[in-house]
Amino acid sequence: DDSMTQIRGEVFFANDGELSTNNWRSRAPDDREEKPWLVLEFTKPQTVDRLVISSNKHYFLETDYLTSYNPETTYNYVLEAQAADGSWYPVAATRKAENPDNVSTEKTAGLARIQNLISQLNQEGPQPSFVGQFIEPVVTHVFHRGSPESPKQEVYPAGFDALNGDLGLDSSTPDPERRIQFAEWLTDPSHPLTARVMANRIWSHIFGTGIVSTPSDFGTVGAPPTNQELLDWLAAEFADPQTTGAAPWSMKGLIRLILMSDAYRQSSAPREEGLAVDSSSQFLWRFPPRRVEAEVIRDGILKASGNLDPSVGGKSFRIHNEKKTYAQWQVVDNHGPDTWRRMIYQERMRRVDDQIFTAFDFPDCGQIRAKRPVSTTPLQALNLMNSPFAIEQAGFITERAKQETDGSDKEVITLLFEILLNRKPANEELQAAREAAQSGELKLVARSLINSNEFAFLP
Repeated sequence: DDSMTQIRGEVFFANDGELSTNNWRSRAPDDREEKPWLVLEFTKPQTVDRLVISSNKHYFLETDYLTSYNPETTYNYVLEAQAADGSWYPVAATRKAENPDNVSTEKTAGLARIQNLISQLNQEGPQPSFVGQFIEPVVTHVFHRGSPESPKQEVYPAGFDALNGDLGLDSSTPDPERRIQFAEWLTDPSHPLTARVMANRIWSHIFGTGIVSTPSDFGTVGAPPTNQELLDWLAAEFADPQTTGAAPWSMKGLIRLILMSDAYRQSSAPREEGLAVDSSSQFLWRFPPRRVEAEVIRDGILKASGNLDPSVGGKSFRIHNEKKTYAQWQVVDNHGPDTWRRMIYQERMRRVDDQIFTAFDFPDCGQIRAKRPVSTTPLQALNLMNSPFAIEQAGFITERAKQETDGSDKEVITLLFEILLNRKPANEELQAAREAAQSGELKLVARSLINSNEFAFLP
């Protein structure tokens, strides 16, 4: 009955041969007892093997996170066939199929076995690969006022004009050749920008601040290098090593070179004469203390508790829900055993606050950030003291200390300091911790040490 068909759910969608999001939508008015019905007529006799009803199946197949969605869910229906005399007789019905008396135990057991094999294959079988498909090169134009309806001059594949970026290519050049030419230009000794930027970023990751403090801006509005000669030497050594014997453009070789330097291996202890001239340690008269990244704090806590899963590769973990259509991402488990892998394996969704470590300037995954800001807020201390993750792991750390000692407060507290701060407690620290432990809260000592600057900072 087409009178019951709803807008944008036309009848022809019922059997259009497509696994799309379009389907027939029909609803009976409230004042009518008759239910929606559909008649399929064939021009000649046909043998019907099965009737497949799907709703939004294409969207289901394209959206892997809708794992709890059942694409086979349908409303109750009755399938009837027309006899030679014009009467209709039932052939199948959902109510009959869903009747517990009609459930086959053999079929149920077989389906369960198939599901187990599928789960085993997903864990142990070949892992899916992300692959791409090359297309023929297309001609690129400058759009007048940004409108694709107004193409102007043709743009050829090239680098930056300011850096001799003419690659001698045209719009018909195949993609592999374009990539090779671009890579050769990018690493050409005639312009050292690539090596200088990369050397500066590696230096920044090691010391907390780059020789150029604006790692994404080496232009006129960026900060000048604090040591031009050092940056140039590092860039030259990175592109063409002369002292380390490493391969050209080896990041591992440059990292080893910096880590073996006197600048990196010196003490971070302050000196009055140094603080008077350079309080921020910009010129590296001492190793500059700095707070470690959010990932290091989290993984360090798990390492101290003995719960960190150090395995490399494999499936990532998620802390958010399985998002439904038109729903929002929500954090549902940010501290359970399934999340005890290194934080690098955590699935990230845009604008999702993990409710613990985002407060430590952990950037949103939808933004590119070459340099993380370092802030100090009350929320950071509250998260490390009161979050379920911190409380739970502090309990595990305390139990570990009890099991590895004779269980006395002094021995447990001493081991807590050694595990979390890599040193023994001073006399006054030991006394204060023992006073806290007398109230039966040894776990509070572990929580306090996790929340200390000494734990979160690289001295």
